[in-house]
Amino acid sequence: MMKIQKFNKGFTLVELMVTLAISSLVMSGIYAVFHKQVATHNTERLVVSMQQNARAAMSFMERDIRMARYDPLGSSGANILIAERARLQFQIDDNEDGAILGAQETITYDLDNDAAPKDGIADVADCNLVRDDDSGVVPLPIVARSIDALNFDYFDANGISILDRTATPWQVPAGQIADIQSIRVSIVARSGDSIPAMFINHTDTKTYRNRSGDTILPAQNNDFRRMQVTTEIDCRN
Repeated sequence: MMKIQKFNKGFTLVELMVTLAISSLVMSGIYAVFHKQVATHNTERLVVSMQQNARAAMSFMERDIRMARYDPLGSSGANILIAERARLQFQIDDNEDGAILGAQETITYDLDNDAAPKDGIADVADCNLVRDDDSGVVPLPIVARSIDALNFDYFDANGISILDRTATPWQVPAGQIADIQSIRVSIVARSGDSIPAMFINHTDTKTYRNRSGDTILPAQNNDFRRMQVTTEIDCRN
């Protein structure tokens, strides 16, 4: 007669519960690492995009502003027309014909969602740095998106700011515009998306100031990332 062997070995309930507990701990660790890597990647992506956006905008503005008052024939009368804390308008005799006419020869920089009197601070979340070249294009060409603050400061040959901070808006008096020898430009760029607290607990509590100590953007106390870029441009013309 054939003998049947019975094997009673197997997992006990206690062993199964211990195994499940250990597996849960391991999976929790793996998820935590993955979660952190996703958060870091998303943050780095937003920051890199913001940095590229701000620096490209500043480089573009710098090339333009260096040409302000360009008047090779000495007959166009090219000048700086508006010198305010949040708006700059200037002329360039771009085609060198001795006259200021048509597109590309009167250029204005400001924010597209900064209500009067312009203080250089975005009034809505969707605010962009725009360039109006008097060509009649609508909407105005966007130089940089998601800009929370734009600030100009103006200096004479002695490096002294000639911005009248008692005027509304702050501006260089008409009689002193010809004294402008350099323009300091500051922009505060914002990440296109916020960083949800479930990823990284971040709150921007910084107050942004220009090099003269003026507040250009109060603390926003939200979870967007921001960076400030500043450059000083010598007016060669």
